[in-house]
Amino acid sequence: MIVVSSHTSRKNQLDDNMIPLINIVFLMLIFFMIAGQISSSELLKIQPPTSEQRLALEEHDAILLVSEDGKLAFNNQWIKSDTLTESLQQSITESKDVQAFKLLVKTDAILPANELMDLLQQVRAAGILKVSLATQTKTKRHD
Repeated sequence: MIVVSSHTSRKNQLDDNMIPLINIVFLMLIFFMIAGQISSSELLKIQPPTSEQRLALEEHDAILLVSEDGKLAFNNQWIKSDTLTESLQQSITESKDVQAFKLLVKTDAILPANELMDLLQQVRAAGILKVSLATQTKTKRHD
């Protein structure tokens, strides 16, 4: 006759109860990895101005970020405002089609309009023909 101690069977029962919990945790991990959206972060935190127009964002060759205090980032690299035109011209020459070069400008909503106009004049001086200004759509409040 074989005697099995009750201590070993009790230990196995505690471990057996943990297996479903571990399975659930791994399933949740896999779900959030698949369902999660990974996006690249930008150098500047920008709150774009609002717009009522709902056009889809097109593909752009370059992105210019402008913060509320006038700091500039061009293609995820810090630049000074006096070198903006040169950086834009260099990007145009490196592109395949100069006429189809598209620039996306993301400015903060509280950037003064005169600073935006100065910035757009530099973009025009660089020779860029197609410029888009990124905005966010207005959300209707149901209070």
